[in-house]
Amino acid sequence: MAGGATAREGGPPPLLGLDAVDWGRRYDCSGGTDRVPVLLDRVWSGADAPGAVEELYERLVPEHGICTAVCVRDATPAAVPFLARLAQDARTPSRDLVMELLMRVVYAVDEGPVEACFGVWPDAWLARCGQALCETRTEAWFALLDEDPDPERRWRALRLLAVAAPLAGGGLALWLWRSALDAPDAGRLAERTIAAAFAARGDPWAWRDEEEDWVGLLREWLGVGDRLGEAPYPSPEQTAGAVGAALRHLPEWLADADTVAALADLLREAAPGGEDRAGTPETAGPGGPGGPVSG
Repeated sequence: MAGGATAREGGPPPLLGLDAVDWGRRYDCSGGTDRVPVLLDRVWSGADAPGAVEELYERLVPEHGICTAVCVRDATPAAVPFLARLAQDARTPSRDLVMELLMRVVYAVDEGPVEACFGVWPDAWLARCGQALCETRTEAWFALLDEDPDPERRWRALRLLAVAAPLAGGGLALWLWRSALDAPDAGRLAERTIAAAFAARGDPWAWRDEEEDWVGLLREWLGVGDRLGEAPYPSPEQTAGAVGAALRHLPEWLADADTVAALADLLREAAPGGEDRAGTPETAGPGGPGGPVSG
């Protein structure tokens, strides 16, 4: 397959290893076993990438036919590492469309198993999706958080890491927290603190009616509830409420009380009055640079 070996200047192609997957044993949600690798190749080559992404929605994460949920199948977790590398790679045509597709996977992972898919309880498929989301070139997601000038793309990467982290162990929550401490401005400090607290929330598939209110607040801020990844951008007030809740619920194994208190003071001092979603790179981020922390 051409896409598995196609090289471009700037590093190895994101579809390297595509031919090594035994796609013949991985059914997609349309019942096929041969279309997903072809579509991934079309995305990378740019040959009708938007059309290929649209078909990938139906084959990897369609609406469930019985309930209001996203359906997955064997081909979904097999495709996620390649989708992640495509979204990470600035050379990918229609890169943001791939990121939107990944947000659909993020939604499914956050929602957890709620109904059988094709006669199979999908917990194993969803767990593998979550692991692949954050374990595929993890350093590339963090580089994107630091370097990408597009605040929307950074926010989506943050959402992806925060949602999938519990399925990859506690190490990623710690990585997010360290990234917060190294944040270049108050805005990114606030958003990474929120993500770290959500990543350390514990059982990712606890029943929603038993979930603590602060977890739902952070989920709303992260925009996970919109399965198409187009949730309203958080306002400065929403960011203030979310970062306050995050600081109050960071576990002791992640952050000591003195550090949390110091960050709360820093964010209060940096309260800017807010920026819109088209803020400058220095202040861009969900709700501008932090906003006041509500104790």
